[in-house]
Amino acid sequence: MGTTLAACASMFNPTRSEVQIRTNPEHARCELTGRDGFSAVIETPTTIDIPHSAAPVTVACDAPGFRRTVSSLNAASSGWIWANSALLMATGGVAALGLVVDEALGSDWTYKKDMSVELDAERKRPLRAKSRDGAQDLRLQAR
Repeated sequence: MGTTLAACASMFNPTRSEVQIRTNPEHARCELTGRDGFSAVIETPTTIDIPHSAAPVTVACDAPGFRRTVSSLNAASSGWIWANSALLMATGGVAALGLVVDEALGSDWTYKKDMSVELDAERKRPLRAKSRDGAQDLRLQAR
């Protein structure tokens, strides 16, 4: 019985999640990178299928006129970890292999269904400078 139900999260919970990624402003270019070599480049808004084993996923977004913004997409427990724990106790440890399989596949984890990234607008900053003779205070605009 223990071997039949081992890795119950893998049998019932997917190892990937669809996540909708939005930015303000829209049409930002985002690079996603995570564990196990996961990487993707998207344009927002979009929905992307991300493996749970890639967590945490770094989301770095760029848009013209806005500063690069980096966020993290973390996976949270899907609740199946409790089923695995109960099974482990009920079988006296026989289902330990199931825990290992579920953890390796990421079946114990899931992502939120949507993520929103707010990009900050680039602002011109005033610079103060003095002429070489020190007599004149100049104000310049940084780009």
